[in-house]
Amino acid sequence: MPPATTACQQRTSRAFGTYATVLTTEAAALEQAHALLTAELLAVDAACSRFRRDAELWRVNHAGGRPVRVSPLLSEALTVALAAARLTDGDVDPTCGTSLVRLGYDRDFARARRHTSTLRQPAAPAPGWRSVEFDPALREVRVPAGTVLDLGATAKALAADRAATAITAELGCGVLVNLGGDIRVAGPRARGRLAGGHR
Repeated sequence: MPPATTACQQRTSRAFGTYATVLTTEAAALEQAHALLTAELLAVDAACSRFRRDAELWRVNHAGGRPVRVSPLLSEALTVALAAARLTDGDVDPTCGTSLVRLGYDRDFARARRHTSTLRQPAAPAPGWRSVEFDPALREVRVPAGTVLDLGATAKALAADRAATAITAELGCGVLVNLGGDIRVAGPRARGRLAGGHR
């Protein structure tokens, strides 16, 4: 006799200029899981957005070279970004913000892709991740004046990790979070064969 089929439920919405999908092994948990994912995405955006003037990262980027005390969330995001830079020998570099601005990525993705005019400024190399002074114990960061941090290469994956972990801790179900291809799975697996459910 074949094993019983467990219908995993999923819900997809827009976030970070892409899609955000949450899938749970228990149908009854889906709405609360989606609410937890939404709350996590809002928190990460408020900490890590390069485009929001009320975001923490904006404050760091516009501090004129002065040290800035940051929240635990932005501290975690900076730790991840700098670890990625170190592990890739600078191929993933969070100091690439000015380079992106000169390439036309000076607004959120939804708005930037509507403007495809020729570049008005020459390309500029990133200052390099080693120019970032960060003390995770004090949660204090300083970047040289004119350096713009961009955490887009790592913050989305961090958000997926944090959301999946929070959902399974809160609800006890298995969960998959997919943020535009950055995927994290957590919690118990579904029993038997899976049948996709869509919302």
